[in-house]
Amino acid sequence: MTPFLAQLLARELRQLLVSGRISHISQSAPEIVELSFYHPDRPNRTLVAAILPLKPFLFLAAEKRPSLPKPPNFCRSLRKNLEYAQLAGVQNEPGERLVILDLKTPEGLFRLVFEGIPKYPNLILVGPDGQIISALRYKNEVERPVLPQAPYHAPPQPLDKPNLWKLAGAGLEQRWEKAGKPLLGNWLKNEFRGADGELASYLESFGERAFQEWDHLKTDALEKDWNHYLLFPGPPPSLRLFPAPPSGGETRAFPSASQALENLFRWEFQNRVQSLQKSKLEAEINKALKHEKRILEKLKKDRAEAEKSDQYQWWGELLMAQLHKVKLHLKETVLEDLVRGTPGLVTIPLDPEITPLQNAQRFFKKAQKGSRGLALVERREGEIQGRLDQLKAAQRSLPALKDPGEITKAFQDLFPRKREQAPRPAGTRPEKVPTPNILRAKLGNGFELCAGASAAANDYVTFQLAQPGDLWFHVRDLPGSHVILRRLHRNAVVTDELILKAAQLAAFRSKAKPGAKVTVSYTEKKNVKKIPGAPLGMVTMTKEKSVVVEAKDSPGSFPGKDDVRAAG
Repeated sequence: MTPFLAQLLARELRQLLVSGRISHISQSAPEIVELSFYHPDRPNRTLVAAILPLKPFLFLAAEKRPSLPKPPNFCRSLRKNLEYAQLAGVQNEPGERLVILDLKTPEGLFRLVFEGIPKYPNLILVGPDGQIISALRYKNEVERPVLPQAPYHAPPQPLDKPNLWKLAGAGLEQRWEKAGKPLLGNWLKNEFRGADGELASYLESFGERAFQEWDHLKTDALEKDWNHYLLFPGPPPSLRLFPAPPSGGETRAFPSASQALENLFRWEFQNRVQSLQKSKLEAEINKALKHEKRILEKLKKDRAEAEKSDQYQWWGELLMAQLHKVKLHLKETVLEDLVRGTPGLVTIPLDPEITPLQNAQRFFKKAQKGSRGLALVERREGEIQGRLDQLKAAQRSLPALKDPGEITKAFQDLFPRKREQAPRPAGTRPEKVPTPNILRAKLGNGFELCAGASAAANDYVTFQLAQPGDLWFHVRDLPGSHVILRRLHRNAVVTDELILKAAQLAAFRSKAKPGAKVTVSYTEKKNVKKIPGAPLGMVTMTKEKSVVVEAKDSPGSFPGKDDVRAAG
C-alpha cells in the first residue's frame, strides 16, 4: 500500500460507502476482517482489510468470503461496539499510508484505523475518548505502544523529512537545484515522505519537466478520477499506477483501485499458497535425500562385511583343520595355512567366550550369509542410487514449477500415497469355545484354589489360568484334578497351611480311596509341561516337592460344599 494508492482508495471509499451502515462484521481468516455496508440507494458492498505481513490490503470486494466458525476476539469487539454504525467519513492525509473510517454510533464517534505500513500493518479500533479498544495485532514497542485502554498515536514519522504532497512543483524544483541537482529518483525517495519507488521513477522519466508533471499529477490524484491501474500477475504479482514499458508478460487493466487490489490480493494469496506448496515439496525432497544417503552408507558397510565371506570361510577351515592346537578362552590364535598353502602364519581373531569349534562354526555362518547378502546389497544399492538421482533431478527442477497443478503432480510422482488395503471379506467367525467348568475357592484376600473338573478343565486351569509362579498340585500315580494355589496379588506369601489345604483338595479330587494316605506332588506352574502327542490333561513336571495327606470322603472343614463353586 503506497501513499499515492492510499489517497486514491480513500477517495473511492468516500464516494461509495459514506453514509452507509454496517450490516455485518466477520473474519474469514485470523488476519482478514470484512465489514458489510448497507445503504437504501446503493448496492451492498463489503470492505476487506487484510493485514498480511509486508503486503497489507484494503479494498471493496465483489463477494463475501465464508466466516471463521468461531469469531476471534477482535471480531467480537467490533461487533460489540460498531453494530449498525454509520460511516460518517473517510480520512487520509496525503502522503501517509493511513486510512481512517469515522463510524457514528449512539455512544459517540469511533475510528477504525487501517495502517497500511508494509513492515507493521495493523487495524485498530479507537473509542470516542481516543483510547484503543482493540487491535488485530498487538505490539508493545518502546516508541509506540499498541495496547488496550492506551491513547492512540499514529505511527511515528521522520519529521526531519518534508511531506512531498504538501510541496508544489516550483518549490520542489528549488529544493532540487539547491541540493545540486542529484539523481531525481533517489533524491525524492531519500529526502521526502510520501514518495514511493514507482512515483519517483515515474517523475524521473520526465527529466527537466518532472516538476510540471508533479503539479498535474497532484491535481489528477486529488481532484480527478484515476483509471491507470495495471496488474502484473508475476510471480510475484504487482500493481502499477503509472504507465510502464511493455514487459512481455501478461497484464490486466482495471478502472478502480478496489478492483485492482481485489485481484492483486487473490493472485498474491495464490502465490503464497504456491510458495508454501513448493517449500513443503522442497523440505520433503531434502528429508528423503538425507534418508536415502543414510541407507546408502549402511549398505556400504554391509557390502564391506559381505566381501569378507571368503576370508571367514578360510578362517573357519583353518580352525577345523587344527582344532587340537587352539586353546580355550583366547582372543586370537596363530596357525599355519594348511588350506591355501600360503607361506607364513595366519592370525585369526576369536571370541574368548565360546569354544574353538563354535568360533569355526561362527565363521562358516558369516561366510554363508556374506555370499548370499552380496547380491542383495548390490541390488539394493542400485535401487537407492536410482532414487537419489530421481530426487536430485526433482530438486533441480523446483524453480521451473510455476503452476500449483505441476507442484501437486511432482509431489505425487515423488511420494505416491500407499494404497489403502481393501477390507477383508467378512467370513464366518469361529465358534466361541466355552470355558470349561472349574472349581474355585477363595482363601482370604491373597489366594484362590482352582481345580479342574475334567481333562479339558485341567488343561485350562494349568496352562491358561495359572501364572508361572503359582503352585501346581496333583496326586502322585493316581488320576485326579489339577489343583492350583493361585496368587491374587504379587506380595502374597505361601505358607505351609496353604500348601496343606491345596494338597487336601487334590487328594479329595482324585481316585484315592477315602482314608488312604496319598502323596501329593507340587511344584511351580512354570515347571509343568505338556507331553507332545499325549491326551489332554497329561503333563510332566520338574523340581517336584511332595506332601503326604489323608484322602477324605468329603472336603471336611475346607473347602466346604459352599466354598467350592463351579465357574464357567
